[in-house]
Amino acid sequence: MRRRFLYIAFLFQVVISLLFHAHAADQSPVYDSVSNRISKITIASEPNYPPYCIVDSEGNADGFSVELFKAAAAAMGIEVDVKAGLWNKIKQDLATGRIDALPLVGRTPEREELFDFTFPYLSLHGAIFVRKGDTGIRSLEDLKGKEIIVMKGDNAEEFVRRENISTNIITTLTFKEAFQLLATGKHDAVITQRLMGLQLLDEINIDSIAPLDIQLDKFRQDFCFAVRKGDSRLLARLNEGLSIVIANGTYDKIHLKWFGPVIKEHIAWQDVVRIGLSILLPSILVFCAILIIVLRSEVKKKTKGLKQEIQQRKEIEKKLHESRETYLNLFQNAQVGLFRTRIEDGKILQANEQIAQMFGYSGRKEFVYEYSTSNNYVDYGTRDKMLEQIRDTGEIRNFEARFYRKDKSIFWASYSAKIYSQQGWIEGVVEDITYRKQKEDELNKLKNELELKVAERTKELEEKVAQLDKSEKAMLFMVEDLNRVNKALKQERLKLEVSNKELEAFSYSVSHDLRAPLRSIHGFGQFLLEEYSDKLDEQGRHYLDRVIAGTKRMGLLIDDLLELSRTSRKEMHRKAINLSELAREVVDDLKEEHPERRVDIQISEGQTTFADPHLLKTVMENLLGNAWKFTEKCENAEIEFGMENMHGETVFFIKDNGAGFNPDYKDNLFAPFKRLHSDREFTGNGIGLANVARIIHRHGGRIWAESEGKGKGAAFFFTLESPNLEKKGTENE
Repeated sequence: MRRRFLYIAFLFQVVISLLFHAHAADQSPVYDSVSNRISKITIASEPNYPPYCIVDSEGNADGFSVELFKAAAAAMGIEVDVKAGLWNKIKQDLATGRIDALPLVGRTPEREELFDFTFPYLSLHGAIFVRKGDTGIRSLEDLKGKEIIVMKGDNAEEFVRRENISTNIITTLTFKEAFQLLATGKHDAVITQRLMGLQLLDEINIDSIAPLDIQLDKFRQDFCFAVRKGDSRLLARLNEGLSIVIANGTYDKIHLKWFGPVIKEHIAWQDVVRIGLSILLPSILVFCAILIIVLRSEVKKKTKGLKQEIQQRKEIEKKLHESRETYLNLFQNAQVGLFRTRIEDGKILQANEQIAQMFGYSGRKEFVYEYSTSNNYVDYGTRDKMLEQIRDTGEIRNFEARFYRKDKSIFWASYSAKIYSQQGWIEGVVEDITYRKQKEDELNKLKNELELKVAERTKELEEKVAQLDKSEKAMLFMVEDLNRVNKALKQERLKLEVSNKELEAFSYSVSHDLRAPLRSIHGFGQFLLEEYSDKLDEQGRHYLDRVIAGTKRMGLLIDDLLELSRTSRKEMHRKAINLSELAREVVDDLKEEHPERRVDIQISEGQTTFADPHLLKTVMENLLGNAWKFTEKCENAEIEFGMENMHGETVFFIKDNGAGFNPDYKDNLFAPFKRLHSDREFTGNGIGLANVARIIHRHGGRIWAESEGKGKGAAFFFTLESPNLEKKGTENE
């Protein structure tokens, strides 16, 4: 039966060739069959797919399909060089042109996009292999949720994924490995071609696995020779060679060698062919003439269908044009800056008017030209952070920084972008948040004023207590004065508690009032993304993702501001600490984070004090961290930590020979968000020194800084209050 099928395929190939040559008679020839012939090709074979593809004892590729391919190539005068390799690798080699053909490839819809195929020379069905005695799998439906083993890249894997047989798919490099896993009790089933599976089980001596007695109708395998997509010249020669070996009996000899004898008919097929040719040949000629007429009729029908299809395509193009116009209107009229840049050189591909106005340009054309040729839109440190983040994660979300307009004026913006590698571009959105930043500064200023008032009231109470201690007359009226003072203290404490509650309420109000619009933006953005995702293109969905990420970034910034506020109210636990050891721990961490730095660091030994260790470590991390940062541009960086006596007072200091600062602005150093260096020079947010100042003040100390000017280094000095000895170890504030 198989021989008849193959012979019919051969006759069909002959008919098609006749029709093709009849049609091509009026055309100019494409190739010269004498001077431009294919003489040698390289193919690859799997090592363990018996009996179709194997490796013999001498390491050479062999098997039914390999021998059949060699015979077909030899019939066309083509020399074949065969190498062995794993299926997933040689399949990729064919797709990328490292080899010319494969002898055994099951024709599937997925592979038709990658390869061109000869007509099939063998058709088989797949089978489900399970462990003997396993009663849990009796049909294809029983595989739902089961762990199925297939060879990576095999048409069995494509079948399982295409038909959604199971979500638990385990891939191996060979089916030998798959059967060995199943035999050891791992996973549930193997799906592959039945005959190959049976021979492979016999070869590796596994008798605990058997195929189910069911047929997988949708897993029919038509085995063909495969060539690279578009290699029609080699495909035509292999089809012709395959037809020759089928017609001259070579195919049957090879089939008999690898599969054994088949059941013979009472009359040899050669005799049937010999008798039938005298009848078939005239019939074929008549059939060809009729087929030409039918084909011409079909051409007319197809032409009519093509005209209708062209009309439909025009209507689709019209709708696409309308959709594009709608998208462009949304893009140009958006209230945030939108852009698209090329990955390779950063050239602006597309931008809207909003982003051009935001950066101070007269229009999109000027912005696209000048922005693409300039890197001065943000300082170097910030740009490096942006590039590092987008390289590491493929995107950057709600990155807030100070940007520069065309006239070098500064504005605050939230920047988000994502890489689309396949398209070769980066898309992003920029939102001007200058107004919001100004409001945040105003809120911080108000909060600082409230904290200052609380500190002033506390100082007044301390002065009253001191006056009571010094007053000799108060001794005569101790009870009365104490009652009065206690009453005043209670009132002042109540006022202090009210002030603290007001401050906490203010902090909560700030947090709540700032978070409320953020939650609204986040919620509506999430709603748009979930409910209208199908109405937006990929770029629109990306923009919404960035808006949502921006709200999250703003929430984190609010948390940082609140943490700065809590530093003034956090309970302190004082005890004896060694500042020299604390400084050395901080320096060791800095060296570990920046092993490339070479800094001469001098730490004076035996510097001790009585303070809260956690808060003092924050002080040392900020001060030493600043010294480390501002000396990074020095060739011979130096940092010194020590102590000296100034007018009978113990003063700790940290000095460096780094960037220094303008001494006229030293009073701004310890105010929140006040910085004496731009982000292009050194990174930072201006919160660290403000936090340090609050910690020092809570310890009853002072802090100040000195510098002779920019580039001449800086020195930070601070003092700490020394409590009474009897309070040490027990004092909590």
